[in-house]
Amino acid sequence: MGNLFSDLTSKPQREIAGSDAASRFDYQKNWAFCRMMRKHIADESYLIAFEYHDDVLFLSPADHPTSAEFFQVKTSSASKPRALSSITTRPNKNASIVGKMFSNLDGICSSHDVRVVLVSNNAFEFADKELCAKDLDEKFRKRLLDKLVDEIPQFDEKRLEKLHFLVTGVTLEAMQSFLEGEAMELFCHKFGEDHGLNIRTWIRLIQGEITRRNNQPSDTITTTDELIEKKCIGQALVEGTLNHMHAKTRQTLDVATISSYLTASGWAMADLIRFQKKLPEASTDYYNPLNGEVKGIADKMRSIVTDENGLPADLDDFLDKCIDAAMNDGSIGNIYKQADYLRALGAIVYYDEI
Repeated sequence: MGNLFSDLTSKPQREIAGSDAASRFDYQKNWAFCRMMRKHIADESYLIAFEYHDDVLFLSPADHPTSAEFFQVKTSSASKPRALSSITTRPNKNASIVGKMFSNLDGICSSHDVRVVLVSNNAFEFADKELCAKDLDEKFRKRLLDKLVDEIPQFDEKRLEKLHFLVTGVTLEAMQSFLEGEAMELFCHKFGEDHGLNIRTWIRLIQGEITRRNNQPSDTITTTDELIEKKCIGQALVEGTLNHMHAKTRQTLDVATISSYLTASGWAMADLIRFQKKLPEASTDYYNPLNGEVKGIADKMRSIVTDENGLPADLDDFLDKCIDAAMNDGSIGNIYKQADYLRALGAIVYYDEI
């Protein structure tokens, strides 16, 4: 049996449209995020790659995967069921949706446990839940098989066992709320009902990592190490972020008290609003164990929280010093050299230290 990692990295990327609509990408990544959390609760070993041969690729186990699931995620705001013809039609004689999906089986199907799964937020006309193509009603199975044989001459009915359909039942509008509910269940499972952790901060952290990996061009991946490092999120990374957040837990930043103090220090309302708007972004970066740049900035800020006598600096003065130090530090990337962002990050460091 060949190595699944090697098969995947040596297989040429087929041309895919990608996430050309923001709403589609948001739904796609959040659906995968939810599925990932379910696997984490079940203590499964997994890796997830984004925009690699298909919309989402699940591999397991993480260290030496022997199974792969290629997911194509389709969304619609319509309530009408998705017709079989919509996934078998070949526009301008090009490949159909299911035809493209089966191209992922070429070269690796014979050696590994591989499935292709078409995901829809609304029902198909032939299925309203998860279903294997071989278990479709006879009339739909025959129509599907005929279309695939016409498109892929070597196709046989046995291969229908590799094709699955999955209906999420979650609308475009409801996905974010559904995601937060799944995250709440994960946190309660791991830390208990009274964990007191900021779930939304963690969600933003993982969403940021998903986006970063999604945006890595797939055709630049040539080795197993590159695939894991640049395109995948796995059980170990997720577990690390959860434990890191738990270890760094402090009382929630008292924004109201800090804002009142800064107002009394002479801050204009516009400055205060911009500061508050940057707090979620700064918090996500601060609690992200993978963001070494922000960790370095925070460490430098932490070193000037107190004076030589160990007394905390005045917050307003401290934030000004943070900006001056960062702006004059050539090792800090320009992306972080924004006064409002640095003030927000500095406030978090200050609150965390004292």
